[in-house]
Amino acid sequence: MKKSILFIFTVTVLCSITSCDGLLEEKTYTALQPSDFFNTLEDAEITLNSVYGELRYSDITRDAVTLQEVCTDIHLERSGGIYTWNEPIEQFTWNSSHQWLRNDWERRYRGIFKANVVLDNLDPITGDEDRKEEIRAEAVFLRAFNYFLLYDKFGPVPLVTTSVTNVTDRPARATDQEMIDFIEAEFKAAATALPLTPPKNQYGRPTKGAALTALMKLYLMTKDWNNAAATASEVMSLGIYDLFTEGNRTELFSPDHQRDNEFIFVSVMSDTPNNDTGDGWLSHVVPRGYQWMYPPRQIFAAEYKIRSAFLELFEAGDERLDAFLFEFVNADGETIELGTDNVRSLKFPEYPTQGASRSSDDFPFFRYADVLLSRAEALNELNGLDQEAVDLLNMVRDAAGVPQKALSDFGSAQEFKDFLLDERGREFHTEAIRRQDLIRHGKFIEMAIARGKPAQSFHVLYPIPLTEIERNPNLIQNEGY
Repeated sequence: MKKSILFIFTVTVLCSITSCDGLLEEKTYTALQPSDFFNTLEDAEITLNSVYGELRYSDITRDAVTLQEVCTDIHLERSGGIYTWNEPIEQFTWNSSHQWLRNDWERRYRGIFKANVVLDNLDPITGDEDRKEEIRAEAVFLRAFNYFLLYDKFGPVPLVTTSVTNVTDRPARATDQEMIDFIEAEFKAAATALPLTPPKNQYGRPTKGAALTALMKLYLMTKDWNNAAATASEVMSLGIYDLFTEGNRTELFSPDHQRDNEFIFVSVMSDTPNNDTGDGWLSHVVPRGYQWMYPPRQIFAAEYKIRSAFLELFEAGDERLDAFLFEFVNADGETIELGTDNVRSLKFPEYPTQGASRSSDDFPFFRYADVLLSRAEALNELNGLDQEAVDLLNMVRDAAGVPQKALSDFGSAQEFKDFLLDERGREFHTEAIRRQDLIRHGKFIEMAIARGKPAQSFHVLYPIPLTEIERNPNLIQNEGY
């Protein structure tokens, strides 16, 4: 990764230098030249690996939970300097100057640029042709996935598909259909080219199943129900994923089961060479006085908490409730009950190998449970109340240790849809998809208003960062900002 950063920096500097005839041309022996790089597949691998670095959710509090769940019915945050950034997201008063929106935009486009560097320089390289095509497919998938994440938050954005650009290039935003068509085509291409198992046998690299699941999520987001149902079925038919049932549902995220085949695509934290590069979730969550299982650990001033109203969605005996900290015993042996709007999500648990403020929890982008519930949702939209949809719902409920539902338990397709949304909340809290789910179900603004927030219809998209608007006059800001 360090090599690729050096390479990209050097290329950027070299491309920005102009020369005049007649001036002394000094030969440099210490700088890396573009011609010195991308001569081998190893060179391509180095830059490809740096794309994964941009997807690493090193701080899921900011990258995931704040932007995708603090604005929903699940999380809130009430302490420390981090509250400065959380408050506008919770209160629906965010604007285009929010630093975390800028950070997210920049990370996504850094990933896109690096993927473009790989794709622009891969063809002339000779070597293992099978691996070469895998590298191409990985880069295509990662570029599309970054665009998918941008589209989720900001809507259509500029589609940049080459690393060779001029400083005067100021691309306009794609149309909505152009954006959808591009991401769809890229995921389809990746699904065709990627193997069933991770390339190089390295966990965390995308597979055919990851590309198909990403495609399914795009169809779900755009309410293309026929293709969403069909693509979910295609993932199921691969026969390599299933639901974790080897213990309590919360153990899926434990060190012993983190790489279970329910996970389809993740941001890998569990193989970090030093433990200060994992995620910092727990240090932002646990309350003062909490006794660590594997000390020493830091407890930050930040306190991400769960809304009590959300916990009311769970049934008694639901194993997924075990992911929450309702009370704890402090160093003095006192039992501290956390109370209203103060329960904490410990979905991503402690690890024996962890740093003072970082854990080794992989962050899941796609899980098989999502495939099952997504197909159930699509079938309900297509057919109305549907026995197969209820069966798919029950597969997830069985894994969570709660009673099955019968078709007759639902009076209408809308009633099933509402129940499915609640089930998705129970299953995927703290995994950064609640905002997207509520928007798709038409509940995001409605529920925010019910919580007393000044939410308006345009809040289904975040604003394009002001810095981007200022440097690119061809960018048109999202409505309302």
